Amino acid sequence: MAYPSPRHALVLSFLFVAIQIVLGSLWFPHSERLALIVTELTLVLLIALFLGRSTFSSEDVLLLNATTVSTILASLVAAIGAALLVAELDIYVSELLDELQSSLPVSRQRYVIGIQLVGDASDAFVVFATLILAPAVCEELFFRGLVFTALAAHHGATVAILGSAFLFAAIHFNPWQFPALVLLGIFLGVLVCLTHSIYPAILAHMVTNGLSVLGVNLRAHTGQDVLAASDHLPLALLLSAVVLLWSGLRIMHRQDPAMPLLRRDTGKL
Repeated sequence: MAYPSPRHALVLSFLFVAIQIVLGSLWFPHSERLALIVTELTLVLLIALFLGRSTFSSEDVLLLNATTVSTILASLVAAIGAALLVAELDIYVSELLDELQSSLPVSRQRYVIGIQLVGDASDAFVVFATLILAPAVCEELFFRGLVFTALAAHHGATVAILGSAFLFAAIHFNPWQFPALVLLGIFLGVLVCLTHSIYPAILAHMVTNGLSVLGVNLRAHTGQDVLAASDHLPLALLLSAVVLLWSGLRIMHRQDPAMPLLRRDTGKL
């Protein structure tokens, strides 16, 4: 068998959830950001231990395939559009939950905003490492790498996109942002399908998290909310986001990936 099975992906996901709960109880009282980065690195450790004890190819399973500069640039364009649209959806969901009196608890709101706030240069580095770089690399290697290929090899690309997206959203333990996380996961899965590489998804994830951090800090330090941190996007920016997303995906769709998505000996895709 050239690729892990969906059962492998599910077992590793459950292990990660268990470790996440334990680490959260150990580290949370001392440092919220430290807890986050340790949790993210746990994903990489799980992948390394699993692949190290198996005969699977790390390059194939994690989709560490080369891609072109033009593909990377197109994914950057699409990611900016997708990030803004996901943020807009998140606001609509929040408003709906407010109407249903099921909004995000105030303590959770303070936590989400607090960990993103930047006070000085050293703080900026910590926020970049814990909220932008680590989640993008670690989560994409797991969800759009191992989980995606396990599902794609056995059930096809559509199941891989949807399955990895729903698992990605569920493991964040944030029901208030579940729809937005699913949409983001679907977008990242589509990037993988179009490019046959994990790198555009990592970049897009970084862009999404980075715009979120930027939006929160712009609102906190300047009072301006132009990136849908808590207010709706202006119509012009919303339309621009749609154009950016469509343009980036169209460019990637018209380019031939450098490598196959899955090896031919699997009989799939």
